[in-house]
Amino acid sequence: MTVLLAAGCGATSNSTQPAQTYPAQHSQTPRPVTSATTRATVTTPATAATPGSTCAPGAIGPESASFISPADGWLLGVTMQDCWPSNSARIVLRKTTDGGRHWTPIAAPPAPWAGLPYGDSSAKSVGEVYFADARDGWAFAPGLWATHDGGATWRRVDTGGRSVYSLAATNGHVIAAFLNCGSEACGRSSAPSFSIETSPAGEDAWRPVPGGAGLGLPVVTAAGGTAYALGAAGAAPKGPGPNDFRTPAMLLSGSADGTAPWHRRATPCVFGAAYTVTAVTANSLLMACGLLGGHPTTNHLYRSADSGAHWRQFAYVGLYDGADAVAATPDGKLFVDGIVSGLEVSRDGGRNWLRPATLADPPSQVGDGGLIEFAMTTNNDGYLVARYGPLWLTGDGGLTWSPVTVR
Repeated sequence: MTVLLAAGCGATSNSTQPAQTYPAQHSQTPRPVTSATTRATVTTPATAATPGSTCAPGAIGPESASFISPADGWLLGVTMQDCWPSNSARIVLRKTTDGGRHWTPIAAPPAPWAGLPYGDSSAKSVGEVYFADARDGWAFAPGLWATHDGGATWRRVDTGGRSVYSLAATNGHVIAAFLNCGSEACGRSSAPSFSIETSPAGEDAWRPVPGGAGLGLPVVTAAGGTAYALGAAGAAPKGPGPNDFRTPAMLLSGSADGTAPWHRRATPCVFGAAYTVTAVTANSLLMACGLLGGHPTTNHLYRSADSGAHWRQFAYVGLYDGADAVAATPDGKLFVDGIVSGLEVSRDGGRNWLRPATLADPPSQVGDGGLIEFAMTTNNDGYLVARYGPLWLTGDGGLTWSPVTVR
């Protein structure tokens, strides 16, 4: 996913049509589009799902995807019975070299699946995948497993009982948010403490970055050698509850290699609201935030051209709930995805929004809790992961989407 933003720090807003999404979780960062070479093995063509059908025979349930170029990507899925994971569900991994049209089975980490309703919440389980390049990748949330040979072998990384919440990579380094609680304890705490840690992408040598600590569930993103974590309260939130709406959400930022102390800045978002951030370049950011508690909820979109020192509101979109991810392509298209009504697209800088009709149909599983991950890999090409449903691909800038069954 590639993003290009304009500079500015004044306050403006534009009206939009209603849409819907949800609070940010394990957000993955965009990365520069690069080429990568992988070994070809037996590849099974992906099968388009039949409109109106629940799932195709032998289909796996997509959970997470990661692309390092428009062609090369990985998908972590879960085995299903009768179109739903059972108590014997296990994770599987697939590789594509043609943008998601064909997928090859490769070795998955020997980790339990962390998903619901039958997932394992132990510190070694995982539910997401992320690759920095053709060799270095991670399966995480809440555990952490690493590969440095393109997925041929995997090694569990000791997290000291902490949960890995979000992860990103840039300029040869990987950055992660480690929650200082076990996975079950984190589920009961709305404001756990966390630390941001970094490691060379080709190694498993994690260490805390100076100044990279706080409270909350931080969304990590990175570009151009700089990394960001949005959502840190920095200290115990003020007020009677852990998500008091008078406390600003903080943005932590610094060098991805952790060689210098990170900076801390307030944002237009409040701690406890729904928020997400995307790094465009080392200095340019795109942020969405909306106060929860009412349906629908107004989600405000902001830009920063100076690493978060100043923000300019440039649009808003009425969603059922909070934003999960926000993105933009180099030619100016904007995207907001979510859990309740799926994906919203704007082709005029946020003045008007549309919901792709293909994704609005009941079989899409994109609305009503289905949308998990979304990214554009070029101006026109992108993918969308809908839990337990098909993988969705677009080739026209998000206007239309085609379902792909992955086995």
